[in-house]
Amino acid sequence: MSELAIGVIGTGGMGTRHAVNLQQHVVGARVAAVYDLDVERAAAAAKAVGGARAFSDPRELIVDPSVDAIVIASPDPTHAEMAVACLQAQKPVLCEKPLATTSAMAREIVEQEVAIGRRLIAVGFMRRFDPAHVAVKRVVESGQIGRPILFKGTSRAGMMPADLPIATILTNSAIHDLDSALWMLEHDVQDVFVRAVRTHDTFAPEARDLIHISMGLGGPCIADIEVAMATEYGYDIEATVVGQSGVAETIQPDVALVRYQNKKGFTFQIDWLERFQTAYVAELESWVSSLRGGQPFAGASAWDGFRASLVADACIEALHSGRPISVHTPPKPDLYA
Repeated sequence: MSELAIGVIGTGGMGTRHAVNLQQHVVGARVAAVYDLDVERAAAAAKAVGGARAFSDPRELIVDPSVDAIVIASPDPTHAEMAVACLQAQKPVLCEKPLATTSAMAREIVEQEVAIGRRLIAVGFMRRFDPAHVAVKRVVESGQIGRPILFKGTSRAGMMPADLPIATILTNSAIHDLDSALWMLEHDVQDVFVRAVRTHDTFAPEARDLIHISMGLGGPCIADIEVAMATEYGYDIEATVVGQSGVAETIQPDVALVRYQNKKGFTFQIDWLERFQTAYVAELESWVSSLRGGQPFAGASAWDGFRASLVADACIEALHSGRPISVHTPPKPDLYA
């Protein structure tokens, strides 16, 4: 089979990383087209991958017959619109999370995909391809630690923009941890409770940079998630599953123990692009392989994207109301069985 011609929509940091990874590290694919609202940025990305065609309209890129599949890495509010356009063109798509900024929009995408009868959409929850997270998932599936009863997720990032809305933190950042809990525990969320505080005076008065999420799931089991957006020491992601007879936890890769000037400590990556580079490549490899007739895509589906958005919406409501919010997940369509 000839190489797949991939179009990349959005060439900011994430989109350009996907484009370069596709071009340099993934067998069976090449970047044929790019689009970004910033024309100069699109041109730079096109040059970085060896001369892809830069489009001035994302819809023209999507329907172009020379483009086989699409990566959506544009700003979050555009994801749903672009994903729907890909479905209408019946083009396979890897959409960066979130699939949509609301669960209502995500559900519409699921319903359209079900109506088509083909799974065309993959969602970029790259932690499902991170070796440390995969190792924990495999231990859980093996039964080695017994029935899972608790998931603990920690996401600590560098300093966020001073006025970043908390809803964006939940739908863009915390949604990774929500998906990890759903993926590792394999139960639907039943209710959520959220607390959030501002820890830095330099942030806007309405900003909240430290978020604690507590979730009850079927099983029964519990998920406990910390999202800290102002940890100056580096980018630190961990996941732990406690079972009835044991514990499995991630050990962050590429972390060095450093001794200097009578001090001892660890060094961490500065951002998610470096921390999850291996996962991003593995995700793209699995996606391209599935499109070329290989093994099914090992990552998240549109249904998984919808489930995570459903919980994120409940988290936003719980935060604003100050009370626990019930989550009602509809039956999974047969397409995603």
